[in-house]
Amino acid sequence: MIDIIIPTFNRHEAITRVINDLLKQTNKNFTLYIIDQSKSAYINKISTPFKVNIIWKPDFRSPILARDYGVQISNSEIMLFLDDDMQPKNDLVANINKIFKEFHGPLVIGGVCNVRHQGILERTLRKIFQRGIYFDPRYDYFRNSSLGNFHLINSFFPTFYISASIMALNRSAIKINPFPTKFKKHILGGDIYFGLSCLQKNISVYLSYLISAKEIEDEAFNYKSIKSLKKVLLSFHSAYHLLKLSGITLTNTLHFILRSILICLFSIRALIKKNN
Repeated sequence: MIDIIIPTFNRHEAITRVINDLLKQTNKNFTLYIIDQSKSAYINKISTPFKVNIIWKPDFRSPILARDYGVQISNSEIMLFLDDDMQPKNDLVANINKIFKEFHGPLVIGGVCNVRHQGILERTLRKIFQRGIYFDPRYDYFRNSSLGNFHLINSFFPTFYISASIMALNRSAIKINPFPTKFKKHILGGDIYFGLSCLQKNISVYLSYLISAKEIEDEAFNYKSIKSLKKVLLSFHSAYHLLKLSGITLTNTLHFILRSILICLFSIRALIKKNN
């Protein structure tokens, strides 16, 4: 049995869509928890073979607080976290059941989704500054997965660069390493911080194309990863905590400086877009 936990905020149409998408799962043996942080509560009118729990928490307004609350109220050993803009593949639940049935230790698996389109400016900035910070293996893994080049990638790729947008874990993992709720004001929710801290606590962390979904385009905003100036500024907080966790060395401090420059440039871009 799997519990699927989905945080959402002011997107009732997304809740309807994701429930209809989950009706297409080949394995419907799961319970769905929608942590609705909207101003008004969503009322589900869709008949489903699985149980749907709508939990209204308008005071949260935080993805990581919603996910953490989902952990507290759910009952299953295995939990799948999805964003409300994810369209899961029909074999998602079936694959998760198979994986966790064969693995008995604390385990966190980040899923894959389509590679978000980046404009020329964003690609250039990330190439100059982000490559100086780290090589993020997700992009090549995502790209090969979306192209069906499974012969070029492993089914399970060890890395702490995971995203809670689509992530499965067992309860033994979350007991050892709870979600870092100090990132409660962050839209991203400290995903990389969580992945790195899992590794430091000897929890297995992987990416796997067996856990996959399609990210639905956000037509209202071209740069989906940077939705507001507030989110960009909060990235300084994330970068600082990541520096503390990884250790304040000369190399890590240099990485922090490069990351800060990149954040500043994105802040300027966000201000320009806001004023246009």
